[in-house]
Amino acid sequence: MELDTIREIIAKNLFTNVFQPIYHLPSKKIVGYESLLRCPLVKSPDVLFQAAQKQGCVHELDMSSISNSIQTFYSYYKKIKENNLFLSVNVYPSTISFPFFPQFLEKIVAKTSLSNQQIILEINESESLRDLSKIIKNIAVLKEKGFVIALDDLGIGEHSLHTLLEIEPAIIKFDHYLAKNLSQNLKKQKVLSYFLDVFNDGEKIILEGIETKEDMICAQTIGIQYAQGYYLSKPHLLHVSC
Repeated sequence: MELDTIREIIAKNLFTNVFQPIYHLPSKKIVGYESLLRCPLVKSPDVLFQAAQKQGCVHELDMSSISNSIQTFYSYYKKIKENNLFLSVNVYPSTISFPFFPQFLEKIVAKTSLSNQQIILEINESESLRDLSKIIKNIAVLKEKGFVIALDDLGIGEHSLHTLLEIEPAIIKFDHYLAKNLSQNLKKQKVLSYFLDVFNDGEKIILEGIETKEDMICAQTIGIQYAQGYYLSKPHLLHVSC
């Protein structure tokens, strides 16, 4: 995929965002949505971002997706009665590291009636964190402005306990690897229980990839408060028409 093709996708908005609900398991209520990029011109968003990385325009694609996510979510949000829903958007470390990113994000949110506290930034694990000091500086600014920081796929991708301790995210998201066959795997149950004990607050953990009723019940039994996955709901377009 050539650079101008990627830039054309960005410039012409030849992509969309689908939204997967995040549930509060005890009440079975939707408390927020994760926005996921989709483009019909490539087989997966990973392919698009990999091409963008090679050509040096990841931050442009990233910010276009974030902007579209916030605008789409807001159009939906203002038509429904649930006033406390949050929106979770994926962002690459290199995008967060850009000096103007906090201002960009604040400007986009300011165009809506959403609060900064409703926006969760999921730090994408697909990109290596080569210089943690650069990202930490902007994360501190984002936190001061009220944005919520989440660490995605802890222990599965590039993220580690070192990253966790340095970034101090408000939310930790665990990959579908831990959710798959959770009800049958005692080691996975112990790993999740360990993190629940360490943080002493189930609200700080979201388990992704719940695909069966048994695994959902097991997650609840362990103490997981929030989860998402195909068993609960697949990603879908948000319908904004009345």
